Amino acid sequence: MTYEIIENLVERLSCDFVLADPGEPESLSSLLPILKQIHGKCLELSCKDQAKEILKARKIIDAVLKDDTGDVDERMDDLSRLISGLSSSMAVLKGSEPSGPALKPEPDGPDISRIEPVLEKFSLLIGGFCPGEIPDLGVMLNNFDELIKMSEGDEFAIFHDVCIACRGYVEDMTLENIRSTQPLEEGLVLLKSLLSHLKREKVFGFDYSDVLQLLNIRFKEEQESKDVKEEILEPRSSTEPVKISDDDMEILIDFVSEALENLDTIEVSLIDLEQDPSNMEIINNIFRPFHTIKGVSGFLSLTKINILAHATENLLDSARSGDFLINDIATDIILESVDTLKNLIDKVNRGTKTGFMPPNDDIDIESLRDKLQKLQTALKKGEPLGEILVHKGDISHESLDQALEIQKKNPDKKIGEILVAEKKTAPGQVAAALLDQTTAKKTIATQVKVSTDKLDDLVDYAGELVIAQSMLRQKTSGDQSLSQSVAQLGQIVTNMQSIAMSMRMIPIKATFMKMIRLVRDLSRKSGKEIALNMKGEDTEIDRNVVEALYEPMVHMIRNSCDHGVESPSDRREQGKPSRGSIVLRAYHKGGHIIIEIEDDGKGLDRDAILEKAKSTGLVTGNDQMTDAQVYDLILRAGFSTAKKITDVSGRGVGMDVVMDGLEKFRGQLNIESEKGKGTKFTISLPLTLAIIDGMLVGVDNEKYVIPTTAIQKAFKPPKQDCFTVEGKGEMVKDRGSLIPVIRLDEIYNSSREKPVWDSLVVVVESKDEKRALLIDELLGKDEYVIKSLGNHLEDVEGLAGGAILADGRVGLILDIHGIFSLVSREE
Repeated sequence: MTYEIIENLVERLSCDFVLADPGEPESLSSLLPILKQIHGKCLELSCKDQAKEILKARKIIDAVLKDDTGDVDERMDDLSRLISGLSSSMAVLKGSEPSGPALKPEPDGPDISRIEPVLEKFSLLIGGFCPGEIPDLGVMLNNFDELIKMSEGDEFAIFHDVCIACRGYVEDMTLENIRSTQPLEEGLVLLKSLLSHLKREKVFGFDYSDVLQLLNIRFKEEQESKDVKEEILEPRSSTEPVKISDDDMEILIDFVSEALENLDTIEVSLIDLEQDPSNMEIINNIFRPFHTIKGVSGFLSLTKINILAHATENLLDSARSGDFLINDIATDIILESVDTLKNLIDKVNRGTKTGFMPPNDDIDIESLRDKLQKLQTALKKGEPLGEILVHKGDISHESLDQALEIQKKNPDKKIGEILVAEKKTAPGQVAAALLDQTTAKKTIATQVKVSTDKLDDLVDYAGELVIAQSMLRQKTSGDQSLSQSVAQLGQIVTNMQSIAMSMRMIPIKATFMKMIRLVRDLSRKSGKEIALNMKGEDTEIDRNVVEALYEPMVHMIRNSCDHGVESPSDRREQGKPSRGSIVLRAYHKGGHIIIEIEDDGKGLDRDAILEKAKSTGLVTGNDQMTDAQVYDLILRAGFSTAKKITDVSGRGVGMDVVMDGLEKFRGQLNIESEKGKGTKFTISLPLTLAIIDGMLVGVDNEKYVIPTTAIQKAFKPPKQDCFTVEGKGEMVKDRGSLIPVIRLDEIYNSSREKPVWDSLVVVVESKDEKRALLIDELLGKDEYVIKSLGNHLEDVEGLAGGAILADGRVGLILDIHGIFSLVSREE
């Protein structure tokens, strides 16, 4: 190793320093990596004086960046003198460098071969350590005394300091009855890494301050800049947006994405933890995301996020250490912390879009941090059984006070026994407060992240390729040799399109899991006991369809909790279990995903709905309506039979929004209900919004695509089965029933008109209603890439979009439900 490398680095440092501006932190920060490289090279060449100068330069830059007290110009002058002196000293050293190969000095420091077995002995002690065993701790202390003595010397300075820190932690374990060995395990990993670098004669250039903090060591730098650190720990008030640097922008975008995903994971795991409070793996699954958010937010100077994540992490760390179990109160506060963190991260997300970090003074974290700290202290002491029963709502505060008075007179009696004897609570409720229940562990599969824009582009181009291949197939249909090649190409294109579509498919589980939190909160707010059961949550669906599902599901779950499931007392009177049930099901059926939301509540009151509809003029007394048509009335805007408006539902707003949202994505909603038994909402949505299975039909000179899922049958009716009914129009008879005929040429103003018996009819169905579409010819079944009709045609009722056909023409995709609605209004 020559000094030339260091000289080049110093020259680069000098150039960058000349261009640096103390008013622009980024320009000064760019000097730190160069200083680190020079420091490492100086240590390799035993240039200790120069290495010390580098550390001084780094401290000066840190002070300027932290806006520490002092004259900035004076500090920059000091830095300039240090860099100049460094440049001069390196030139002298280079001139004195011997021309021949450098002789390696004989090792005069500690003997690594003696240190290794002692460190291995410590490793075995940690592996077999039993908490609370004083003899084990004594052996550890002796072990570290030996390592400290053996590692004296400049070359082993870092190793020596870490050993001292580990020894101090072992002393704390002995004196303060600390049981956690995690800091020592981290220290062991660091010591082994340091020893490995020393054996290979490599400089250890990694940051190990987090391990020393775990071991509770105080750095000299901390003492020198104590005021600065204390200031950093407290969030600064900021009313002006702060510009985000280009370097930070990419990191912040990744942080927002990762943090929001972590927070969603935390919500799911917390619900699992409520069922199994002693499951350490679930607690670790919650702890790790908070730890990650805390670490990254600290690095990015997102102070409020860092403080709140740290306070929540401390609470969970105590639970990990076995100090207490996470109860309902702790779960509520952690969920509150999750919601607040989401609000703070949302501010960061907005900043990444505008380029300026918005102020977050409107979000208060101090009260929440205090609650977390107080709860941690209270839970460490242990929450009394009586308080647990009060929090769960099993007894009142008055009942607990009376029981405590009785206990004062009878100290031998336990509070649980007194409450049961006084008939204030049941033995099972006391047992539930004391015993843990075990349930199967649930995990969420990790996913590879790909930009959604890239996926959308891939699907679009795959669709274009399908169209081009169809056009090519038609043009080469007369050439047998070419047709065979095109057929093979078609197979490849189809497979590629399937893969592209599958990449946009994601499990619906994440959406289902959000419903668990919703049901939990709503049941508590309404004072009801409701269990949510999920089936088919691993069913996959296009990510765009998932977004379409979320809002309708929220509205229907809210209605089931508020209007459907009865109170525990009402359910017991009807002979039902006191705990209500809502079941979420998901499954595939005929190119669609079916979502069922079923409750075992009181069901829909058909008579009450009809009465309300008549009073508002929606229906007349003469209308003959099926159950499905009656239940569909609740989907009308402003329609509600609720006698009382709550903060959950009852205003007549919601179900019409559900229907509007589903129709935008070619979805349908069916309602089945039985009074006193429950209600089932069934949502049907296409698996993908990009492709549709359809039957191509011809009407005059126009071509239309009918979704195959709506088709019941197609046939040519004989003349004797064609009728005209007064007030109903044209009908065609099929299997003894009359089906109304719809002429597409009349709806879309085509040229000529044929008798029904000279045409074909396609029987289609929507929401248990059948109609017969009159067509001229069936042209075949195929998959079609759905194209938007543009802003001018998007409001044309009865059309779901367009498709480019094999001959290059545009075929209109029919919206069967929209056509039925259009015809019904005209009738």
